[in-house]
Amino acid sequence: MNKPIGYYTSYTPGDTGLLEDMQDEWGACFEKLSNAERLWMISQFADQLLNVQPKDQVISRLVEIAVAEAKSQLTVGDRLGLIRALADQINISPQ
Repeated sequence: MNKPIGYYTSYTPGDTGLLEDMQDEWGACFEKLSNAERLWMISQFADQLLNVQPKDQVISRLVEIAVAEAKSQLTVGDRLGLIRALADQINISPQ
């Protein structure tokens, strides 16, 4: 079962701002977004967060190879599972 955006963010019902606007427009669980829109948002947020990481943190060749091979060797479900697993491991200090 999906959880509302307030479970994952600082949003609580009655707050004003972007998170409220997003919930009002697309539903508490983003159910009104298409999969393409959800994936695009994920890629954009990930790119933004990657760009604020220390520049000395390089992507290893093994990681690059695994991602390239995943396209042909893993199911869509497994790749989605990896996105969830990786997202749960990201620790970035709030700014």
